Amino acid sequence: MGGGGFSLDAVKVIRANRALLKKRRTFRDIRAEYEDLTSTTKLKFKELTPFQQQIIKDRIRKQAKKDNIHNLWVTVLSVILILFLLGYLYAEYMA
Repeated sequence: MGGGGFSLDAVKVIRANRALLKKRRTFRDIRAEYEDLTSTTKLKFKELTPFQQQIIKDRIRKQAKKDNIHNLWVTVLSVILILFLLGYLYAEYMA
Protein backbone atom coordinates (compact mmCIF):
# COMPACT_ATOMS: atom_id res chain seq x y z
CA MET A 1 0.00 0.00 0.00
CA GLY A 2 1.48 3.35 -0.29
CA GLY A 3 0.49 6.90 0.13
CA GLY A 4 0.51 6.94 3.92
CA GLY A 5 2.66 10.04 3.88
CA PHE A 6 0.16 11.89 1.75
CA SER A 7 -2.63 11.13 4.20
CA LEU A 8 -0.58 12.38 7.12
CA ASP A 9 0.26 15.57 5.27
CA ALA A 10 -3.42 16.13 4.54
CA VAL A 11 -4.30 15.68 8.21
CA LYS A 12 -1.56 18.14 9.21
CA VAL A 13 -2.84 20.72 6.75
CA ILE A 14 -6.40 20.35 8.03
CA ARG A 15 -5.25 20.81 11.63
CA ALA A 16 -3.22 23.87 10.70
CA ASN A 17 -6.20 25.38 8.86
CA ARG A 18 -8.46 24.80 11.89
CA ALA A 19 -5.91 26.52 14.11
CA LEU A 20 -5.84 29.49 11.73
CA LEU A 21 -9.63 29.72 11.76
CA LYS A 22 -9.65 29.91 15.55
CA LYS A 23 -7.10 32.76 15.48
CA ARG A 24 -8.97 34.68 12.82
CA ARG A 25 -10.36 38.08 13.76
CA THR A 26 -13.94 38.67 12.73
CA PHE A 27 -15.35 41.85 11.26
CA ARG A 28 -17.14 42.58 14.53
CA ASP A 29 -13.89 42.34 16.50
CA ILE A 30 -12.15 44.74 14.15
CA ARG A 31 -15.10 47.14 14.12
CA ALA A 32 -15.27 47.15 17.91
CA GLU A 33 -11.64 48.26 18.09
CA TYR A 34 -12.26 51.25 15.83
CA GLU A 35 -15.68 52.30 17.15
CA ASP A 36 -14.31 54.49 19.91
CA LEU A 37 -11.80 56.17 17.62
CA THR A 38 -14.31 57.32 15.04
CA SER A 39 -16.77 58.72 17.54
CA THR A 40 -14.16 61.06 19.03
CA THR A 41 -12.85 62.37 15.71
CA LYS A 42 -13.93 65.93 15.08
CA LEU A 43 -13.67 67.42 11.64
CA LYS A 44 -12.79 71.07 11.22
CA PHE A 45 -13.96 72.90 8.14
CA LYS A 46 -12.97 76.36 7.07
CA GLU A 47 -15.84 78.80 7.45
CA LEU A 48 -16.78 80.54 4.21
CA THR A 49 -18.77 83.65 3.62
CA PRO A 50 -21.84 83.33 1.38
CA PHE A 51 -19.95 85.22 -1.34
CA GLN A 52 -17.06 82.73 -1.22
CA GLN A 53 -19.52 79.83 -1.29
CA GLN A 54 -21.17 81.29 -4.39
CA ILE A 55 -17.79 81.69 -6.12
CA ILE A 56 -16.93 78.05 -5.43
CA LYS A 57 -20.37 76.87 -6.62
CA ASP A 58 -20.00 78.87 -9.83
CA ARG A 59 -16.53 77.44 -10.44
CA ILE A 60 -17.83 73.89 -9.92
CA ARG A 61 -20.80 74.48 -12.24
CA LYS A 62 -18.54 75.99 -14.92
CA GLN A 63 -16.19 72.99 -14.77
CA ALA A 64 -19.13 70.55 -14.88
CA LYS A 65 -20.54 72.30 -17.95
CA LYS A 66 -17.13 72.19 -19.63
CA ASP A 67 -16.80 68.47 -18.84
CA ASN A 68 -20.30 67.76 -20.21
CA ILE A 69 -19.52 69.55 -23.47
CA HIS A 70 -16.26 67.63 -23.80
CA ASN A 71 -18.04 64.31 -23.17
CA LEU A 72 -20.68 65.23 -25.76
CA TRP A 73 -18.02 65.94 -28.40
CA VAL A 74 -16.21 62.70 -27.67
CA THR A 75 -19.47 60.76 -27.94
CA VAL A 76 -20.50 62.43 -31.20
CA LEU A 77 -17.10 61.89 -32.80
CA SER A 78 -17.05 58.27 -31.67
CA VAL A 79 -20.49 57.60 -33.15
CA ILE A 80 -19.52 59.27 -36.44
CA LEU A 81 -16.29 57.26 -36.61
CA ILE A 82 -18.11 53.99 -35.93
CA LEU A 83 -20.76 54.78 -38.57
CA PHE A 84 -18.08 55.55 -41.17
CA LEU A 85 -16.24 52.37 -40.26
CA LEU A 86 -19.40 50.27 -40.55
CA GLY A 87 -20.27 51.94 -43.87
CA TYR A 88 -16.80 51.25 -45.22
CA LEU A 89 -16.88 47.62 -44.11
CA TYR A 90 -20.34 47.15 -45.58
CA ALA A 91 -19.32 48.68 -48.91
CA GLU A 92 -16.05 46.74 -49.00
CA TYR A 93 -17.34 43.27 -48.17
CA MET A 94 -21.00 43.29 -49.21
CA ALA A 95 -20.57 44.87 -52.62
